[in-house]
Amino acid sequence: MTIAFSQPDAGWATPTLSGLAASIATNVVQTVKQAGQNAPRSLQRTIGPSEIGTPCVRRLAYKLCDWPEVNKDGDPWASIIGTAVHAWMEDTYKAENERLGVERYVIERRLHIRGNIYGNADLFDRSTGCNIDWKCVGEDRLKKYRKDGPGEQYRIQAHLYGLGQENAGEHVNDVSVVFLPRGGRIDGLHVWCEPYDRNVALAALERLDNVLTLLHVPDFDPGVNPNAFGAFPTSDAFCTFCPWFAPGSKDASKGCPGAF
Repeated sequence: MTIAFSQPDAGWATPTLSGLAASIATNVVQTVKQAGQNAPRSLQRTIGPSEIGTPCVRRLAYKLCDWPEVNKDGDPWASIIGTAVHAWMEDTYKAENERLGVERYVIERRLHIRGNIYGNADLFDRSTGCNIDWKCVGEDRLKKYRKDGPGEQYRIQAHLYGLGQENAGEHVNDVSVVFLPRGGRIDGLHVWCEPYDRNVALAALERLDNVLTLLHVPDFDPGVNPNAFGAFPTSDAFCTFCPWFAPGSKDASKGCPGAF
């Protein structure tokens, strides 16, 4: 079946799918979404370094309690692309270690941060003492990070990885986030880095402990008073992508209306 495109002056028009083409499109979308929901990162239940720094305290509380998610119809495609890029970079740096004949790069290391908090660090460069985290982003986000920096969530994640590398016996000098363009050329990437500061990581863990105390959740026990969530402040952290986003919700135990 051939799908016809029209080309008005404003540019390409969106084609109307029908018959076999529509069936294929539906199948691809459903298969990708199902696979995305069952990917290891999607099935993660314990909190990790990437979530500890979220600016939204209520979202952090939901995550700590493994509270039932209400916003499940997200598009996993960006995450799938990111996972594929991470896998490619892992293979690339393994090959680089082989070329060098020495393990300069520690790749995809499982880090112990504290207690039952673990994380997977993308890359640690032993020659510079720098932990590097890959982020695959679109053009708009790339421009924002280039202008405004990585934001506190990514910054805290970077320092938590630094703490984990230190716990693993590495000498950590710096932490870095490399923003890779999802489209365009690789030389359009943006690199943020700063000296490793253990105190940034420890402050984030202290904030986490304060939330746990208010929840009265010993060692991440899921038992919690449902009324507790409404007491936690919210902050705009890409609310529409939050698993607990429920527009118009009046009951925080059933979802958050967002920080609007």
